Amino acid sequence: MGNKEALVIGLGITGCTAARMLADSGYTVTCFERASHVGGRLFEDVRPNGIRVQVYGPRIFHTDNEAVYRFLMRFGAFYPYRHRVLLSFEDKTVPLPLNTHSLEVLFGENHAHQLLIRLQTYFPGKKRISTDELIRSTDKMLIDLGRFMIDNILTLRVNRRSPGSFIPADDSYKNDAMIDIGTDDCYYEDSIQAMPMQGFMPLMESMLAHPAISVYLNMDALSRISILENSAKILLDGVPFNGPVIFTPSIDRLFDYRFGAIPYRATKVAFQDFDRDFCNESAVIFTPKDPECVRITESKQITLQDIDGHTTICTETPYHSMVKAHTEPFEPELNEENLALLGKYMDLLQNCSSLIPLGRMALYRNMSIAESIEQVMQTIASL
Repeated sequence: MGNKEALVIGLGITGCTAARMLADSGYTVTCFERASHVGGRLFEDVRPNGIRVQVYGPRIFHTDNEAVYRFLMRFGAFYPYRHRVLLSFEDKTVPLPLNTHSLEVLFGENHAHQLLIRLQTYFPGKKRISTDELIRSTDKMLIDLGRFMIDNILTLRVNRRSPGSFIPADDSYKNDAMIDIGTDDCYYEDSIQAMPMQGFMPLMESMLAHPAISVYLNMDALSRISILENSAKILLDGVPFNGPVIFTPSIDRLFDYRFGAIPYRATKVAFQDFDRDFCNESAVIFTPKDPECVRITESKQITLQDIDGHTTICTETPYHSMVKAHTEPFEPELNEENLALLGKYMDLLQNCSSLIPLGRMALYRNMSIAESIEQVMQTIASL
C-alpha cells in the first residue's frame, strides 16, 4: 500500500469526519462499519408518523468554533436552534440551567432576590456560576443553593468533569450544574447553535460521498486487520498496511479483551407516538428524581418538522453498567479502575504510531459533536 492509503474503522460522526478529511487531503480511504448503517450515537430513524428521531437520545450541535461549523455546512443546510430544557421538581417545572425565573418559582420572590444579590456580589461580572463555585464560596445562602442543586438535580450517575467536581462531563447534562444570572432559558451559551435541516444521517452520508472513499457496512474490521505482536505493523488481510488507521470503536476490542472488557454505561430509550401537535413545553424535560425515567424528549421540538396532529416522545431510563455491548449507546464509566484498564490497552499501542484512536469510544472520553470534529481536524492536520 502507498503512503496515501488510509483506513477508517467505525462510522459515527468521528469516523465520517475523518474519512472525508483524509480524502480531501489526497488519501484513498477504506471504511469499515460493523452496523448496517452509518451514524453511531447520532443514528436517526423516521417514525410511522413521519417524525425524525435520534434513536439513542438527543444530541445537539453547538460550538464557538466557526471552522467546525463551516466544515459541516459543506454537507447540508442548518437552521438556528436554541435548545430548551425544563427541570421537573415536585409539582413545579422550571428552566435549566436555573435562572432568575427558576429561583423565584422554587424559592419565592424574596428569597430569590436575596440569592441574586449575593450571586452578583460574590461573582461580579459572571453570567453563569457552577455548583462547584457555589459550594466553595463562604456565603451560607450560596452554599445551601449549591447543596440544593446537588441533592435535587445532579443525582444521575453520570461522569463528572474532574474528581471532586459536581459538573457532569457528558455534554447533554453539563449545564444542569449551572445558575444563570438573568432570564436566559437557553441550555447552551455557544455563539453557534444549529441543527441540520434534514438531520445528521444525510450529513454523514454526504461526507462519505467522495470518489476516494470506499465504505463497507455490515463488516467487522477486526476480521480484516490485526496488529503484529510486539510490533509497529498493522496487517490488512495479512499484508502490512503502512498508512494511517483511524480507530473509533472501544480499544479493548482491538486486542480481543486481553485484559478484560472496559465497562461502559448505557440507557434504555423508548418512543411513543401521540395524535396531537405537542405534548410538552420544551424539547427536553429533565426528571432526575424519577427512578424510571430521567429525561423526556419531544423530537418534533428539535427537528421543527411541520407535521400537524402528530408528535413523538422519547424517554430515557437511568444509566446502567454494561460490558462487551454490541449496540449503541455508550458512555464511558469513568473511575480509577476503568481508567487503569484503559491505560493497559493504550500501552499496547505505543509502538504502533500508525493506529490512531479517536472519538468518544476509543478514547473513553465524553465529547460533544463539535469536540469530536475538532479532534479529527487537529489529528488529520498533523499527519
